[in-house]
Amino acid sequence: MTGILWLELIVGIIVSFTLLGVFIWGVKQGQFDDGKKMMNGLLNDSTEDLQDAVKNEEKVKAIKEKKAKEKKELDK
Repeated sequence: MTGILWLELIVGIIVSFTLLGVFIWGVKQGQFDDGKKMMNGLLNDSTEDLQDAVKNEEKVKAIKEKKAKEKKELDK
């Protein structure tokens, strides 16, 4: 009877660590990095709206990069 419990415990631990390893691998590979893209896809109904959202995101990114460069130049 206790042998079965030990077997279940060992199998459970192996499965848990395997799933944790797969999750960590997915995070490192960037599998979960597109959260904003998915939300934009849910919020916007048409392809044009989604493309506009992507363009706006790129504009915001460019503005942030420009501000970072300006701040670097001021810090010098």
